Amino acid sequence: MDNQFAGQLNGKQKAWGFIVLLPLYFYVIPAVVNFVIYMLVKYGVLPVDQNMLGVYLNLFSGLLSLICAYVIFKDFIKDNFIMFKEHLFENVAWSMTFGIASVYIFSIVANIIINLLIDTSSHSAANQTLFETYLGSSMLWMIVQSVIIAPMLEEFIFRGLIFRTLRKYNKVLAHIVSSFVFGFIHIYTGLFAGDLSQLAYLFSYGLMGFAFSLAYEKKGTIFVPITIHMLNNFIAVAIIVFQSIFH
Repeated sequence: MDNQFAGQLNGKQKAWGFIVLLPLYFYVIPAVVNFVIYMLVKYGVLPVDQNMLGVYLNLFSGLLSLICAYVIFKDFIKDNFIMFKEHLFENVAWSMTFGIASVYIFSIVANIIINLLIDTSSHSAANQTLFETYLGSSMLWMIVQSVIIAPMLEEFIFRGLIFRTLRKYNKVLAHIVSSFVFGFIHIYTGLFAGDLSQLAYLFSYGLMGFAFSLAYEKKGTIFVPITIHMLNNFIAVAIIVFQSIFH
């Protein structure tokens, strides 16, 4: 049964999600933003700094996609937020303890698998490397993107849309597919560039997504995995910043 979760997505919302939001998120909005940035650089409005341009692309693509997701899923999001607020302390406390702990437990498992598959001293996660590069170029905007925008957008899409839609038919399939797609979106850039070692990191991001879907399953409101996702990304940013300060 699906009634343990807050909110419902009707057929129209699901159709808009799969037919409109996903193409916008994966291709259309990044392409449009990339074109606008190109024109601004061409006419001297923006400086030619490839890393900063990447920051702007991620930031504005994510923001526009999040706005589209909110418009499509507005009632669903409101119902989930109401349920989250009803047990605010319990949900936040659970997210900051059991929720984030599950992410790191799966991360340890993933790292063991990755180390068995590839030489991590010579192959790293392209997504992580790019993230660290962008963070060094603009800490403020990358914090906004990675700690606020990305967790909300990704949870609305991968847990709210994909997981909830599939769970109505098969719970196990919902966990597997939503986790796989979440993992794939974090490795596909490096993979399509010809680096097959990125396939190993599918375990890292995929198991992270699995931890988020388990949290959603447990608590019934999308704002619990959003909270865990935000906390996880904040900790990752903080570690990188402290490492840069003390090295």
